[in-house]
Amino acid sequence: MIVPLLARVPLRHLLPLSLVVWAAVAALISALAQMHSYDGAVESDMRRSMGERLNLEQQRIEVQHALGNRLQVRRIVAGLGLLTEVSHAWLTDRDGRVIASLRRAELGKPFAAVLEPEPAALRAALLDAASRDARKVQFLRPEGAEFMVGHAAVGSELRLLLSIDLERPLVERLYASRGELWIEGGVIIAFAALLAAALHRLWFRRMGRMTEALRAIGNGRLDTRIALEGRDELAQLAAAIDQMAAQLQDRQTNLQQLSTILAHSPVIAMEWENSPGWPMNFVSESVGQWGYDRRELLSGELDFASLIHPEDKARIVAEVAAYLVDGPDEYRQEYRLRTADGRWIWVDDRTWLARGGDGRVTTISGVLLDISQQKQTEDALQASEDALRRINAGLEARVAERTAQLQVLNEELESFSYSVSHDLKAPLRGIDGYSQILLDDYGSALDDEGRTLIANVRRGVAQMHVLIEDLLAYSRMERQVLESRAVELAGLVDNLLAGRAREIAAAGMVVHNSVPALSVQADRDGLALVVRNLLENALKFSRNSKSPRIDIGAREEADKVLFWVRDNGVGFDMKYHHRVFEMFQRLHRAEDYPGTGVGLALVRKAMQRMGGRVWAESSPGQGACFFLELRK
Repeated sequence: MIVPLLARVPLRHLLPLSLVVWAAVAALISALAQMHSYDGAVESDMRRSMGERLNLEQQRIEVQHALGNRLQVRRIVAGLGLLTEVSHAWLTDRDGRVIASLRRAELGKPFAAVLEPEPAALRAALLDAASRDARKVQFLRPEGAEFMVGHAAVGSELRLLLSIDLERPLVERLYASRGELWIEGGVIIAFAALLAAALHRLWFRRMGRMTEALRAIGNGRLDTRIALEGRDELAQLAAAIDQMAAQLQDRQTNLQQLSTILAHSPVIAMEWENSPGWPMNFVSESVGQWGYDRRELLSGELDFASLIHPEDKARIVAEVAAYLVDGPDEYRQEYRLRTADGRWIWVDDRTWLARGGDGRVTTISGVLLDISQQKQTEDALQASEDALRRINAGLEARVAERTAQLQVLNEELESFSYSVSHDLKAPLRGIDGYSQILLDDYGSALDDEGRTLIANVRRGVAQMHVLIEDLLAYSRMERQVLESRAVELAGLVDNLLAGRAREIAAAGMVVHNSVPALSVQADRDGLALVVRNLLENALKFSRNSKSPRIDIGAREEADKVLFWVRDNGVGFDMKYHHRVFEMFQRLHRAEDYPGTGVGLALVRKAMQRMGGRVWAESSPGQGACFFLELRK
C-alpha cells in the first residue's frame, strides 16, 4: 500500500523529504546510542572507583580480622555506607552469617534471611556473588539492572558484599548532557534540510533534461547528445552517457568487421531460439573446423543436441532447463562433442540468455572452444594437487596430534603459573605482612637477636618473591607468542645501559660499548630480556674486581650477527659450562653472589624461542664472556 503510493510522488519531492525523515531517525538513533554509551561509561567509572576503594578496604579488614579486632572490622564495613553509591554492605563468615553490616539489626543473622526484604533481582545477584570464590574484587551486574553487586574474599573465612546503585549517577550524566543531545539532533536535521533544498534546486531540473536525452538514445537515435554544463557528478554522468552514445555508434560500424574476424576464429558462435527443438538462428562459419557445414545446423538437417556425448547429454539438458527458469543468465558448461570424422572433443561452452519483458528467455547465445588439449593436461595434473592430497592428509593428522600435545603442555603450564602466582604468593604476603606488624608493634619488646631473626625471615620472603617472579617469567617465555621483526641492536643496548646508569656508577664500573649499527631479526621484548639478564649477571660477578669493567660488542658473520658481553669478574671453570644455563644451578655461594639461579636459564629459553643460541667462555678469576648468535 505504501510503496505504490510513494511511487506516485515525484522524485524531486520524495528525495528531499526522505533526507529530512532519515536525518530525524539518525538523530534519534544517535541520541539512544549516546544514552547507551553513558550507561557503559557510568558502569566503567563505578567499577574503577569502587574497585580501588574495595581493594583498600579488603586489605584493612583482613589485617584487623587477623588481629581479632571485630569492632574495627565493623567500623570499616560501616564506613562504606558513607559512599553515596553504596546502598548497603555486608561482611559474612564461612557459615553465611552477617558479622558486619550497615544495619545493626542484621548482625548475627543468616545472610539469606536479611536479604528477604530486598527486590528479587538484587537478592538473586547478592546470593550469586556470595556463592562465588574470588580473591580479587569482582563486580556483577544483571542484564538491564540499574545496580551492581561487588564482592571479594577476605582471607579464607570472610566475604565482603556490596549493593551499588547506578541509577543516580546515570541520571546525573544524562541530565548534564541533555543540551548536547538536542544541539546534535538539531544540527543533523538542519543540515539534511539544507541539503534537500540544494538537491531540489541544483539537480532535478538538469535531471529532466538528461531523462529526455536518454529516452531519445533508448529509441535508437544514437546521435543525440546531452552536453550538460557543470563539473558535478550529474554533469560527469551526462558526459559519460554522451561518450557511451558515441561508442555505440562506433560499435555499429565495427559489427561487420567483428563478424568477419569471428568467421576465422577458433571460437564458434551460435544462437538458438527458445522454442521447441531449439532451432538455430546463427552459426559462425568457423564451425567448419569440426567438419560441419553451417547450413546443416541452420536448416535443422543436423540437430546440435545429437552431437553431444550420450553420457553428457542428460546433464547438459537438465542444467540448461534449470538456467532458463531460475538463471543465472550467464553460465559455462563443459561437455564432449562429436566431430564430422567421428572424433570426440571437449568443448568449453559459454552461454548468455536474453529475456523478454515478461522474463521469459527469447534467445540463447553461446561461444564454444575446443579444450581437448587442456583437458588432457588437467587429467595429468589431477593425478598429481590427488597424490599431494594423500600426503597432506597424513601431514595434517600429524600436525593435529602435535597440536593436541602442545595444548596439553600449555594447559599444564597455565596451571603451574596459576599455582605460583596465587597459592605461593598469598602465604608470602601473609608472612611479610605479619612480620612487619610484629616489628612495628612489638619490635621494642624483642632483643637484637629476635629482631635479626625477623629480618632474616623478611629477607627470605623477599628472596622467595624474586624466585617466584623469575619462574613466572620463565613460564611466560615458554608460552608467549614472539613477534619476529627487525630490531636495532645498538639502540636497544643504549636504552638498557641508560636504565642501569646509577647502578653502574655506584659500583665504579667502566662500561665499553662498541656495538655498531646492526639490525637483527628477533622479538624486541625477548631480546631486551636476554641482554638485560646478561648485563645484570656481569654487574653482579665483577663488582668485587679491583677495576670492574664490562665490554659489549657485536659483529656480522655471513647471515648472522654475533653479540657478546664480557666482564672481568670471578669467572667459572668451563667443565661446568652446561650447568650455567640450567634452572637453579649455581656455581658460587648465594651468600657471596645472591640470585635465584633462573636468569641464565631464561636467557637460553628466550634464545631458543627466537631461533638463536647462547654460549659462554670463561676461566676462574679471569672473568666471563657470554655470546649471542642472532639472525641478521
